[in-house]
Amino acid sequence: MKKYFFFSLTIATVLLSQQTIAQTKSQSADSTIKYYTRLANSTNEADKAALESQLYTLLKSNKETDWLTASRFFYQLKKNKVADSIATAGKKKFPLGIWVRNDEVDTVYKEKDAVTKEKLYMAWIKKFPPKKFPADQQISYDYARFGVATAYAEANNVKKALEYANMIATPVWKGQGWAGTAQVLVKNGHLKEAEELYRKAREDAYAYKTTKSNEPGAGFAAMGYPGYSKSLGSVYMQQGDYEKALPLLKEAHDSAKSVTGSINSDYATALMKVGRDKEAFDIIDEAIKAGQATPAMKADLKTLYEKVIGSNAGYDEYIASVNKLLLENIRKEVSKQIINIPAKNFTLKDVDGKEVSLSDYKGKTVVLDFWATWCGPCKASFPSMKMAVERFKDDPNVKFLFIHTWEKEANATESAKAYVNKNNYPFEVLMDLKNDAGANPVVESYKVTGIPTKFVIDGNGNIRFKFTGFSGGMDAAVEEVATMIDMAKNNK
Repeated sequence: MKKYFFFSLTIATVLLSQQTIAQTKSQSADSTIKYYTRLANSTNEADKAALESQLYTLLKSNKETDWLTASRFFYQLKKNKVADSIATAGKKKFPLGIWVRNDEVDTVYKEKDAVTKEKLYMAWIKKFPPKKFPADQQISYDYARFGVATAYAEANNVKKALEYANMIATPVWKGQGWAGTAQVLVKNGHLKEAEELYRKAREDAYAYKTTKSNEPGAGFAAMGYPGYSKSLGSVYMQQGDYEKALPLLKEAHDSAKSVTGSINSDYATALMKVGRDKEAFDIIDEAIKAGQATPAMKADLKTLYEKVIGSNAGYDEYIASVNKLLLENIRKEVSKQIINIPAKNFTLKDVDGKEVSLSDYKGKTVVLDFWATWCGPCKASFPSMKMAVERFKDDPNVKFLFIHTWEKEANATESAKAYVNKNNYPFEVLMDLKNDAGANPVVESYKVTGIPTKFVIDGNGNIRFKFTGFSGGMDAAVEEVATMIDMAKNNK
């Protein structure tokens, strides 16, 4: 710090005061949000009334951020109509503000042609210059830049794709932007350029795991590290450089929080390519036991078994023991998750307009699957859910209901029906559409906070299991659902 001694005491004091004021304001705003959140989540109606009063006070402000806060917390209070009306009024009051800016960027997102997309982006940032918005509102620009980058990558304009990918400015989101663009470049055969982007994404994530671990958002930025290592290793594999791929794939494997089929698959393949069959067998064995094996890994397993053991003697017994262990582990884990909460009855229309009520299936075990056409993990789970449905298709006492919710388009029913039909999913789809208050009533009544979320309801109308997300392993997913159904049927 000695080189700054030429500053006068007065200037240094002013700068320190300004920094302290800025920090105090930030801390104050954070404390206010925490306070509002506590009031919103309170079971005391007086707390909610106090919050509502403060939210109306915010609407007297000339700051759009205050209006945004008011709208946000009215949603938390389940007063969706009030929140929507605030947003409508806010767009008129702040025509060049955050609400309108976020609405108008949709034209950029929806455009498919890369050149037109870039023109729309340029017009959008001219109308809504980034410098006019606070730091915590800058991510929208990066989402738009990423959209342009991937559009150019799809169009094989590599130079433009890299230009926009490297324009992403939010520190903790750079890795996501680089890797997402690289994924499209790989698909179109631009391996060298993708390699560079994955390398940067990996280095960035590693920094947030280590030297920058205390910075805001570090956990999110570091989370992609195993995936970036795996993706970079996979690029080297496609280039035929298995020796270079191996340490990256090992790193991805060793740093993953749980067994991941796609990582184990590439790692095993690379090991096989360099003749390390025993290690490859162990990696596939690990995935099989966790229910995460891909079809390719299963196809390689018998060949590796014979190479490692010296013959195929005992292979069938080995597979039987592995499957038995998988089922035992799943049953052990599932038994820890059992609950007993009355399920809320509901009546919804299916995609053909027929009314269906949960009470129609009294005495049966019912699986509810909350999903949406825009939800990637929801759709990723559907092949395994199809297998689960087919496993119980001859059991009249088991029923699956797939509830489409949180729609983002006017023709949600048609889209949901088209998606299921296109993929030949034997699903009964019900539509949990917004009501007059602007809420999706069934998903709210089940207190769902993220999708996909599934519930298993027993014949007495009680929820016995609730689980959210999708791990990616089809074998494990099917067996988990089947085990939950069997335990719910037996009321254990």
